[in-house]
Amino acid sequence: MPKDIRPNTAPRNNLRALLQHAQRPILLAVAGDSGSGKTTYSQGIRRLLGEDMVAAISLDGYHKEDRAMRKISGRSPLDPRANDLKLIKSHLRTLRAGQAVEIPVYNHETGLFDEPQLVQPKPVILVEGLHALYPNFLPYFDFTLFVDSDREVKWRWKLERDVNCRGYDPEEVKREMQRREVAYKRWVDFQKTHADVIVKVHESELASLAVQEYEGRLPENCYHMEVIVSPSTVPLPALYLPVDFNGMTKHDALPFMLANVPSSYWGRQVNVVHVDGIIPVDAMCQLEQEMVRFTGLTPQSECGLGQPNNPIATLGFTQLVVAWPFLGHIAGLLQQWVDQKTQSRPICKGNPNRDRR
Repeated sequence: MPKDIRPNTAPRNNLRALLQHAQRPILLAVAGDSGSGKTTYSQGIRRLLGEDMVAAISLDGYHKEDRAMRKISGRSPLDPRANDLKLIKSHLRTLRAGQAVEIPVYNHETGLFDEPQLVQPKPVILVEGLHALYPNFLPYFDFTLFVDSDREVKWRWKLERDVNCRGYDPEEVKREMQRREVAYKRWVDFQKTHADVIVKVHESELASLAVQEYEGRLPENCYHMEVIVSPSTVPLPALYLPVDFNGMTKHDALPFMLANVPSSYWGRQVNVVHVDGIIPVDAMCQLEQEMVRFTGLTPQSECGLGQPNNPIATLGFTQLVVAWPFLGHIAGLLQQWVDQKTQSRPICKGNPNRDRR
């Protein structure tokens, strides 16, 4: 788990420049069940930092068996024994040291293993997988994230992905998801207790806040996002979310909710950010541009968070909520390295040429 970073001054507003001179790669772990939405949040970080700064690794390639072998053995990939955890640990150690590794690759479309892929370490390395937050891996990570989607949401996403993108039979997917439930609780779910940020995805709950009858309209796949964040001591620039207050009094006002609730979670202090409904896309795009300026990436002419009234915008906003504490931790860690390097430089007194006579 990352240590408390407390630089004396606010970090510079150009993470990309600092990352290019970092002591070593910064590693982020993203864990959660299959189909829970892990890649969604990895994409947000890559968009804010730039693809050239980020390398992504999937731990699916470390499965010991391909799809056909699993049908014979009956073992689930959620079982840690069905994965080469020793090789994962070895590769994490190598990547953290700034050296390249050959990553095994599992092809979800064919159900077979492809040729290994050589991964050169970039300044930031995202490691995504079912067991990414296992205790023996934590010392190698600087920041950790767990995606904890509700059962109904996760099942729907996984069914759509596996059938439409991976060519699975729908009934086979349903049977597999039922078999996986106990395995998930046994081998995956506990990892959220180690995470710096936990993202919970629920069905929208806006209707429950209505005075009597709910009269608003929400598009399909609109969610209540609950982001549990460990409070940070890193001084960061203020971020503002512009919202047209006048729009709340109009007949066609967008239904949305945004709240921050200080809480406790597994015995530690956290802040819980709740997002529900349709966050105005213009406001999110402006927020994204402020974050991009902080990272030093050249602002894009088009916003990557969706179109107005698009339900994906809620997920896009959550990407920003999740990415910001990670960017802040990077900033604090990088600034700490800069301060240490400055303090370790020898101080020359007097005439530097005096002893050259």
